[in-house]
Amino acid sequence: MLLKKCPRCGAYSLRDICPECGVKTVSAHPPKFSLLDKYGKWRQKAKLTMHHIKHSEVIS
Repeated sequence: MLLKKCPRCGAYSLRDICPECGVKTVSAHPPKFSLLDKYGKWRQKAKLTMHHIKHSEVIS
């Protein structure tokens, strides 16, 4: 049994359906760590873009 989280209300449960609002729950656990990260390039690019946006807002 895995802990699950409702994407709508944020309640945690062991059930497949949220007992509070009736929406299908999703896994509350992060994805496995891997040195062969398929999406690492995209995550780094997004992080640099957000860093650039934050600094340009401070300057203007």
